[in-house]
Amino acid sequence: MPEPMGCVRCCARSGTYCDRCDLLVGLPGLHVVDVADGGDADDGGRGGGLTVTVESPATAEGCRVWGVIASSRGRRRVTLVDAPCFGRPVQVVWRKRTWRCVEPACPVGSFTEQDAQICRPLGLLTVRAVWWAIDQLRTEHASILGLARQLGTTWRTVWSSIKPLLEAMAEDPVRFDGVTTLGVDEHIVRHEALLFRMEVKDLDRFAVAAAG
Repeated sequence: MPEPMGCVRCCARSGTYCDRCDLLVGLPGLHVVDVADGGDADDGGRGGGLTVTVESPATAEGCRVWGVIASSRGRRRVTLVDAPCFGRPVQVVWRKRTWRCVEPACPVGSFTEQDAQICRPLGLLTVRAVWWAIDQLRTEHASILGLARQLGTTWRTVWSSIKPLLEAMAEDPVRFDGVTTLGVDEHIVRHEALLFRMEVKDLDRFAVAAAG
């Protein structure tokens, strides 16, 4: 595998975060510290995936219970599946900060950096990867298996990540606001097994309202 390509190669100064890399990756509050090329892979000539390592700056943090300044315990690496970039799957390695409350009576003890805009707690996909997948289902008639292939992960990982949001949207009655005409369309998904897919479409906006 090729050596990691650090951001220093495109920065005017070394030892600092690269504003251009941060802008390109686009994760609010996080800075790019390294980009690694996965090298050649058997994926139709697209090359291997990209691994982007990010972190937030080291700053003081207060305990969410006691409010006292917590003691830093370094960082731990969390790997997330991100939306594809330049036609290649992307993994984000988030170097999360960790702390320990200095108050002995604190019920929390140790805690780790979280940001719901980047990833929900215990999530495997970034928030934007989840919405990218949902948008592909809505507008491009994609399959979960096809999305998993583009994301460089498994069917189960994709489905478990998007299913809660799909269920919440299905139960929200406002999704039909502004819809005046619905059409039902069926087409064969897999010829050899005669599997069909049914879609309910908003014919005014040519958008899929539901599929099964």
